[in-house]
Amino acid sequence: MKRTAPLLALAVAGLLLAAGCSSDSDPYGGSSDTTAAESSATTAADGGATTAGGATVAVAEVGEVGEALVDAEGFTLYLFDQDDGTTSACTGGCLDSWPAAVADGEPEAGDGVDASLLSVADGAEPDQLVYNGHLLYRFSGDTAPGDANGAAIPSWHAVDADGNAIEVG
Repeated sequence: MKRTAPLLALAVAGLLLAAGCSSDSDPYGGSSDTTAAESSATTAADGGATTAGGATVAVAEVGEVGEALVDAEGFTLYLFDQDDGTTSACTGGCLDSWPAAVADGEPEAGDGVDASLLSVADGAEPDQLVYNGHLLYRFSGDTAPGDANGAAIPSWHAVDADGNAIEVG
C-alpha cells in the first residue's frame, strides 16, 4: 500500500504533463508560434534529446508492460499517439518530459528487433529513432533501466517488437 501512493502521484503528474503535451500551447508558458527548428535547437541546447546509447534498440522485459523496446541503456522507448508519422506533436515543453530518442550514427537492431523496421527521421529532433513508422521517445520519469512509468500516461505507449503500442490498464 505504501508503494501505491508514490505511483499514483507520478501518474497524476504524468497526466498533467500529457495534457500539456496534447494542447496547442506550450505548458511552460512559451509561445505556440515556436517553429519546430527553434524548438529543436532549444531542446538540444537544454539537453532535451536523448542519445540512445549508440542507437542500439532491443527488446527486453520492462516493468509491468512485458516485452518492449529499450535503448542501449535499457530505458523504455515510447511512441506518442498524437504524432503524425514522423511529424512530432511533442514540441516545446513536452520535450522536457518526453525527450526524443536520437541516434548517434546508424541505429542498430539488437535482440528481438526487426532491423527493417528501424530507421531515423527528422522528427522532434534530427536523427530521431523511428520504429515501424513511429517516432521514439524516452520518459523523464523513468529513472532506471526497466522502468515504464510513462506507459500509464494517456497517449503514450511502450512499443512491442512489431512496432505497435502496448496497451496497459
